[in-house]
Amino acid sequence: MKTILFCIDTDVERANEQVKSITELPLEMDQTRVVLYHVFRGDDEGANAEDLKSVSTAIALLEEEGFTVDVAQSTGDAVRNILDYATEIGANVISLAGRKRSPTGKVLFGSVTQDVILKSDRTVLLNTTK
Repeated sequence: MKTILFCIDTDVERANEQVKSITELPLEMDQTRVVLYHVFRGDDEGANAEDLKSVSTAIALLEEEGFTVDVAQSTGDAVRNILDYATEIGANVISLAGRKRSPTGKVLFGSVTQDVILKSDRTVLLNTTK
């Protein structure tokens, strides 16, 4: 079985595009597990990723296509958590939804997407939106 770590934020439009990038791949849905993973950045005690509209939308779309979907979450450093969790679950692919930013914006605000791509030894599927 293949495992895709689908790193998801709160943007529903990006989640829809990210789902589309996975459903268009030539995958055997019954042999592919998708783990939706959200990293809360602050101390969001009691927060539940399944309560996010982006997550519930992605679950519905992926299950409609025949994928097995699980949801996981953590709090803290997004890059470190994504890389560690990908290792923990033996993910074959890390799916990310990046935003187009100027080089200055990346320097000022950082880029989780960029850091995961540079630090991961796994295949990274990147879907970018404006």
